[in-house]
Amino acid sequence: MAQLPSAQAYNSLTGLVLGRHIADLPRRKSSLIQRRRSSIYPLNIFETEEEKLSHARKQSRSMNMVEDIENEEEVWNRRQSIKSMAASIQVKKAVRDQIVRVPVTEATRLKAWHHRQKQSWQRFKLHARSWIYQLEPWSGALKEVEGQFGTAIMGYFRFVRWLMFLNMYICLVNICLTLVPYFALYKSPSNFTSSLIGLNTTFFQAEAVDCTHGYKEELNDVRSAGPDVFSDILHFLQGTGWMEDTVLFYGAFFNKTYLSPIHGERETYHMGLSYLLATGVSFIISFFVIVKNSSKGLKDTAVIHGATMAMYSNKVLTGWDFCISQAKAAKTKHSNISGEFKKDLEIQRFMWKMENRTTGDKIKLYLLRTVINILMVFLLGGSLYLIYLSFSQLLVLQEQFNDTTPALVFVIQYIPSVTITLLNIIVPIVFKKVVLLEDYTPSFEMIMTLLRTILLRLSSLGVLLISIYQLLQSDDPQYEYMCGNKRWSSSLASNTSTNVSAGSIIKCWETYVGQQIYKLVILDFLVLIIVTFIVELPRRLVYNTFSKRFKLIDMVGLPEVDLPKVVLDIVYAQTLCWMGLFFSPLIPFMCFLKCFIVFYVKKFTLLNNYVAPTRPYRTTHSNSLFIGMLFISFLMAAIPITYMVGNFNPSQSCGPFRVYATNHTVFFDTVAHVILEWPQEAQDVFFFLGKTNFFIPAILVMCLIMYYYWAVKEGLTKMEKMLQEQLKLEGRDKQFLLARVNEIVQHMDTGGATNG
Repeated sequence: MAQLPSAQAYNSLTGLVLGRHIADLPRRKSSLIQRRRSSIYPLNIFETEEEKLSHARKQSRSMNMVEDIENEEEVWNRRQSIKSMAASIQVKKAVRDQIVRVPVTEATRLKAWHHRQKQSWQRFKLHARSWIYQLEPWSGALKEVEGQFGTAIMGYFRFVRWLMFLNMYICLVNICLTLVPYFALYKSPSNFTSSLIGLNTTFFQAEAVDCTHGYKEELNDVRSAGPDVFSDILHFLQGTGWMEDTVLFYGAFFNKTYLSPIHGERETYHMGLSYLLATGVSFIISFFVIVKNSSKGLKDTAVIHGATMAMYSNKVLTGWDFCISQAKAAKTKHSNISGEFKKDLEIQRFMWKMENRTTGDKIKLYLLRTVINILMVFLLGGSLYLIYLSFSQLLVLQEQFNDTTPALVFVIQYIPSVTITLLNIIVPIVFKKVVLLEDYTPSFEMIMTLLRTILLRLSSLGVLLISIYQLLQSDDPQYEYMCGNKRWSSSLASNTSTNVSAGSIIKCWETYVGQQIYKLVILDFLVLIIVTFIVELPRRLVYNTFSKRFKLIDMVGLPEVDLPKVVLDIVYAQTLCWMGLFFSPLIPFMCFLKCFIVFYVKKFTLLNNYVAPTRPYRTTHSNSLFIGMLFISFLMAAIPITYMVGNFNPSQSCGPFRVYATNHTVFFDTVAHVILEWPQEAQDVFFFLGKTNFFIPAILVMCLIMYYYWAVKEGLTKMEKMLQEQLKLEGRDKQFLLARVNEIVQHMDTGGATNG
C-alpha cells in the first residue's frame, strides 16, 4: 500500500502537483498552452529519455506553488487552493509557509479593496456554513440512530424531518393567504351577514344569508346544552360542536368586506380566490419538492449501482473516517460499517442460494407466489368492503341510537375511522409474515411489503372518499336539495313516525368531509402514542425483568425494527394532510406538530424497545422507495381534490364560496369570475394560452426538448458502457502484465539457480 502512487502523493509534494489540476486558481496563458500541448502530445511521443525528462521538468515548473506570485491576492488564492489538494497536513503547512515567505508587491487601492471584499465574503460563507450546520435539527440524534441501526433506519428519521419541513412550508402558505388576512383586515366584519350590509345584495347573496342563518341555528342548538367538559372533549376529538365554527374547518371562512385605510372605500378581500390559491400553491410546492428529492435519490442510486463492482474494496479501504477523535464517535462509525457489511453479505448469501435452485424448486416457488398473491388480493378486497360497510351503516346506527348518551354517539361516529386504523395495523402484519414465504431478496421483500401496504392504505382512503361522495350526492327522496346541498333537510321531518337523525342531515358538506379526515388524523396520532407507551414500553420492561427467568419470554424477545411499517405510517399521515388541506386549512399545522412529536417518540422507542433487524435493508433502495411511495400518495390526494374543485357545487351555508353556490357553479368558477374582471388584453392573453393555437406548438416544443434530453441520456449511457468495458480491458491488461512479470522472474530465478 505504501508503494501506491496515491499514498506517495499524500505524503509528499507530489500531492500538491496533482492537486493543482483541480484547484480553482487563475492560470497563466503559458501554463494553459502547456497543458493543452501535453494533452495533445502525450509523453510517449518523445523518442529519447532526455526529451521525456525535459518535458516533465517543464510541467513540474508550471505547477510550482510559489512560481509567479506577484501580489497579495495571488498569495491568498494559493493558500486557499491548498485545502483541496491531495497531501498531508505537514506538507500543506510547509508549502503554506513557503508561500507566505515569498515577497510580493503592494496592490493598488482598487485591487486591494476588491481583495478585502473577497476575503470578507469568503469568511462570511465559512461562518454561515458552520452556523447552518449547528442549527440543523436532530443531527446528533441521526448519528446515534445510524450507529446502532444502520443508514437505512436513519434514512427514515431524515424522511420524517423532511416531511416536517414540507408541512411547515404548506402551513406558512395557508397562514399567509387565508388566516392572516382573515384576522388582520382593517375594520373587517365579524360575521358573514354583516359583511353584506350596505351593499347591493344580489339574489344569491340573500339566499346565502338565509342558508347561513340556518346553519348557525343548528350550531347554536348544539352549544345551548351548556358548558360540559366531557362534551367539549368529545367535540374536540370529533371536530364538531364548538370546534366546527372555528377556522380549523372550511365553513368558518367568508369574503371579508372592509374599509380600506388607503382609499377610504369599501373593498373586499376575495377569500375564495385566496383559498384556491393557497391550496394550489401547497400542492405545487409539494410536487416540486418531491420531484427534486426523487431525482436526487435516483442519481445517487444510479451512481452507487454502477460502483457495485468494487463494493467491498471501497468499504474496506475508504470506509473509515480518520478525522474521528472521540471513542463514542468511533464506536458509532464502527457499528455503521459493520451493519453495511452485514447487508452486503446477506444479499450475497441469497444470490448463492438463487444460483443453486433447481428447476423443480423454481416451479414450486412460482406456484407458491401465485397462490399467495391471489390470497392477498382477496384479503385486500375484503378489507375494503369492510370499510365501505362500516361507513354505509354509520347513518343507520346514528338513526337507531340518536337519543342515547354522547359517549355512544361518539363511538358510532368513530366506527369508520377505527375500522380503517385497525385494518392498517392488522393486515400489514399479515403481509409481513406472508412475504417471508415467497423467498425474495431483502430489498425486493421490502418493496413487495411496501406496495401491498400502500395499496391497502390508499385504497382504504379511496373507499372512504367514494362512500362520502355517494352519501353527499345520493338522490334519496327523503332529503331535500337546498343551499347547494342534497342533505340540507329531510322532507319527512314532519312525519313523527320517521326518526331522522341529526347526523344524516348535513348543513355544510365541506366541513363534514374535513371532520372525517380530522378524526383519522387524531386517531392515527393516538394509536402511535398508545402503541408506544402502552404496548411497546411494557413489553420491554417485562423482557428486561423476566427474560432470564422464563424461557418463553426470552424466546419472544424484543420486536425488530419494521421499516416498511413505520414508513407507511408517516406516508399515510402525509396523505391525510394533503386530502384535508382544502377542507381544513390547519391540518398541515397539525401534521407539522405530529412529525415533530413522531421523531422523538420513534427515537425513544427505537433506542429502548427495539432490536436491529436480522434481515437488514439496503440504504439506496430505501430512500428511493420512501419518495416513490410518497409520490403515489400525493397523486392519490391531488386527483380527488382537483376533480372536486372543477365539478362540485359549493355550499351556500358556509365557506368563502357561499355567494357563488348556484346549480351550475363550481369552485373553479371563482377564478373565471376574477379573470373576466381583468382588462380585455389580459383576458385575451389568458384565453390564448388555452387555445389549440398555443397548446399544440407548446406540446411539440416540449416533445422536442424531451427528445433532446433523451438523446443526450442515451449518448451518456453508451459512453458509460464504453468506459466500463475499457476499465475491464485495462484490468485484464494488468493481470496479463503481472503474469508475464511473474514468468520472467521465475525464469530468471530458474536460470540463476542452474548457473549456480
